[in-house]
Amino acid sequence: MRTLEHDGTRAPHPASGADDGSFSRALAQGLNTPLDALRASMESLGQELLLGSPGPVPPLRIDGVLREVDRLGKNVRELCEFATPPVPRPLTCSLEEIVAAARAPLADEQRTRVIAARTEPGAALDIDGPLLAGCLRRLLENALEATSGLVLVIARRAGETASFTVVDDAPSALGPGWQPVPFRTTKPNHLGLGLALTQRDVALLNGRLEFLSTPGGETCVRITVQLKEEVR
Repeated sequence: MRTLEHDGTRAPHPASGADDGSFSRALAQGLNTPLDALRASMESLGQELLLGSPGPVPPLRIDGVLREVDRLGKNVRELCEFATPPVPRPLTCSLEEIVAAARAPLADEQRTRVIAARTEPGAALDIDGPLLAGCLRRLLENALEATSGLVLVIARRAGETASFTVVDDAPSALGPGWQPVPFRTTKPNHLGLGLALTQRDVALLNGRLEFLSTPGGETCVRITVQLKEEVR
């Protein structure tokens, strides 16, 4: 299977952030909080090394440091993505390639919890696959954070549309009509940009993002894109 790669082209477009102070609060929470946690972890490690504590450094301590570094890096990347919207570059790809590209960046433990159900195997699309995969990845990350169970992703093509639906067993808090607002989040160490970026990028792909729920009340989020032309 090919690895979907984007050329990185992005428009030099200034971000339109919230003007009610939410940007500053989210920036402080998304950057300062992981920095403070990282500083505390490093100081603790430094004390252990100075005191000459016997034995190796506990793996959990190292994992905590790396986790904060990863979170900080992710928040910085999201800020860059928010400030510079991408320019879609259509290419021929398949449902399987998009789902695989969305799962690939996930941690091993997360990847094993994603169950992919693909209808119409081999269906070809003419769309910016890397950009679409990035949108799907954010939905998967959001679902994986909401539940410790399995997450289902359903990819299908029907005529001139393609859809990618993510379902998790967490009680739905995103009902029909809900809209993400940049820099507003209740999650610690997050910027509140994931779903907002997804909604923006899906719109750039001539698609829509829907927040639904299953008959059982589970969370269901769907990306539907209108394809420019049928690839035969």
